[in-house]
Formats: sequence, C-alpha cells, structure tokens
Amino acid sequence: MKKVFKTLIAISLTSSVAMAQPANDNWTGATTITVDAGLSCGTTENATLEGSECFTNYGGGSSEHTTWYRFNANDDSLVFSFNQTNFSNCVSPHVRIYGPFAPGGRCLPACGGEVYNAHHTGDLGTHTLLTGLTVGSDYLIQVQDLDCGGPNDGHTEYCLGMFTPQANTDPGGADGIDECGITYSGTNIGYTYSTTGPGSENLNGNTGTTCPGCTAGEEVTYVVNNDSWFYFCATTAGDWQIVFDGIANCVNAAPNNGLQMTIFIGDPTNLGTVVWNATSPSAPGSSQTSPTFTVAAGQCVYMVVDGFAGDQCDYQYTLNNVSGGCNLLPLPADLALFFGFNEGSTNFLKWKTLSEINTSHFKIERSIDGENWTHIDDIAASGNSNTSISYVYEDKSFRNTMNYYRLSQ
Repeated sequence: MKKVFKTLIAISLTSSVAMAQPANDNWTGATTITVDAGLSCGTTENATLEGSECFTNYGGGSSEHTTWYRFNANDDSLVFSFNQTNFSNCVSPHVRIYGPFAPGGRCLPACGGEVYNAHHTGDLGTHTLLTGLTVGSDYLIQVQDLDCGGPNDGHTEYCLGMFTPQANTDPGGADGIDECGITYSGTNIGYTYSTTGPGSENLNGNTGTTCPGCTAGEEVTYVVNNDSWFYFCATTAGDWQIVFDGIANCVNAAPNNGLQMTIFIGDPTNLGTVVWNATSPSAPGSSQTSPTFTVAAGQCVYMVVDGFAGDQCDYQYTLNNVSGGCNLLPLPADLALFFGFNEGSTNFLKWKTLSEINTSHFKIERSIDGENWTHIDDIAASGNSNTSISYVYEDKSFRNTMNYYRLSQ
C-alpha cells in the first residue's frame, strides 16, 4: 500500500506599510521552483508590467501586474497546479508557460510561444497535465492580473507548483487497500483530472449513469478537478465502514476550501452503485463516517477524493470491517504512475510500479467510445520486485479520434 505524506505551509503577509516590488517582478528574477517540492505561494501585489512583457487586457482592467517563476523539466509530462487564494476584483489571473530554454538561460518570451496559456476564470484551483516537455530544459511561468477597482483585492494571491503525474488519478489506477483498521494518509496536492469521458463528472469513461438524477454518463453531481482514487476487493461477504478525516493543509480560502468524496461498488469501467457521498465540501478538521454498507464476495469498492473548487489538501481514511471478517484480495502490484500522451504518429503509454509480487504481464486495451474495448498487446512484467520499475508502450495504430486506454495486470 502506498502511503503518501505531504505538507504545505502557506504564509500570507499583510501590512499597512507599502510593500516593495516582489523580487520576481520580471523574468530575469524569476523564482525557481523544483518539481515535487510542494507549492510556492506568492502575490502580484505591487508587481508591474515590464516593457515588452506579454499580457492580455481582459475585463477592463486599468493596470497590469506580472510575476515570474522558473522550473527545470525532469520528465516530458508534468502536472501544473495553480490555486488563487484570495478574491480579487477582476476575473483573473492569466497564466502562461513558455519554453523550452537552456538551463539557467534568460530570454524574454514572446506572445505566441507558450506551451500553456489559460485565463483562470472558473474554480479557484486548476490542475493541468503538460505533455511534450523537453527533459532537462527550463520553462518560465508568467502570472498576470489586472486591477479593475472595486471592493475586493486589486491583486492576486496564489500558490503554484509542478508535480510528477500520479497513477491513482482514475479508477483504473486506484491505490489498493489491503488492511483493515489502519489509518492511511492521502493527498490530492499536485494531482490533476485525468479520467476520460464527455464531462468532468464522468469518472469511468462510458455513457452509463451511476448517481440518481445525474445526466447520462455522470457518476457524481460535483465538478471533478484533481481526483485521487482507492479501492479494496472483498473475498467474502461482509459489512464495512469508511472513516474520512484528517483534512488539513488546504490551499483555497474559506468557504471554498476542503474536499469532496464518494464511495462506489463496481469496477473501473462501471462504477455501479453510489454507496455514500461525504459532505461537500468536507472542511479542514472535519471527520465523517460512512453508513455501514454490505459488500458481496468478489465485489470491489472504489473511493474518490477530489478538491472542492480545485482545492488541494492532505487527508486520512480508515477502512473498518463491521462483520464478515477483514478478507481482502491481495495486491499483486503497487502502481505508482499511468498516463498517456501523443507525439505525432505515436500514442505513448507510460506506467511505473513501486513493487510487484508474482506478476506475469500487463494487458493493454484500447477503445474509441470508453465502452467497447479491444485487446492490443501484452507487456511482460518483472515477476517480483521491491524497487521501482518503469514501462513504456508505443501505439502506432491508433484511430484518428479520441482514444481510451485500459491497463490490467
């Protein structure tokens, strides 16, 4: 079982004394951030728009502010997480990422040369998988806002970071639970939304509907931003409860902070029955226990934890057996990573295991509708391992449309 421990400290400075321009007011003084080193929090207050810097004049703002960050790509795919932590009087901010550049290189980026360009107008947290990055190269992040006047802050306060993609961001990559009565630590800090389907409430990539009253294809009533998944399978019938608590280190400001969680009985391609929805949002410091639910022999239970309005938090969960005994299916492989991306004529699938026990092979399946699957290849597994092993598969025969992939061990 993978246990994840991450901490976050957000410090907000307020003063009646005028603040100087931030050190990262221009691209030459960009703050360096490190992949998987947590979130870096900052502000555009008293920042300026330097000459020739790219900007977008949206919302009728009277003045622009920009701050800058730099990171070195240690993988060709990384998650960019951004949360606005205050309420500003403009619909802001606008974030761009430019590159690649030589490590430590300095070059004022030009508009149109972005690998990421987004006006953050929706939920406070946005979490995006960037693909096609050049490993070993630097990239520059520009945060821009506008001062429109009005009752709220005339600047943006935020936290941002770059993270390695995680495997348990969809049901097929869910982390397994193999013990009862143990408190596990989880997080969705640095996670992205990576499930498939026609909308952000579709969690298993098909048009079936799980939650009562939902639109066709939806499994939950809330918008999913940065979900993390866990599962267990019972070998004998019994009754169970799940305790959801330990919510801490959230990034969003109240009342838009906290998490949302749902329990299903089903499988990754058909989540089946909704067992319970925790209070949404589940605020920091809160503790909730699901109703007792019955699981038949051979059934699996899936739990999704997502950030309310894109919030990022640490949390805890405990699986308790009420009756029938703690008879859980053993976990043959601990999957730490599974994602895909396209480069021209090839779709690349990448996955990594932290450990393997008597594993034979991985089965790769492809679908164009998320419902009907075709077996396309088998990849030999390591058998037994206590160290990290990475796998790569190249699909050159994919259809020129949306392609879904499923990995089975």
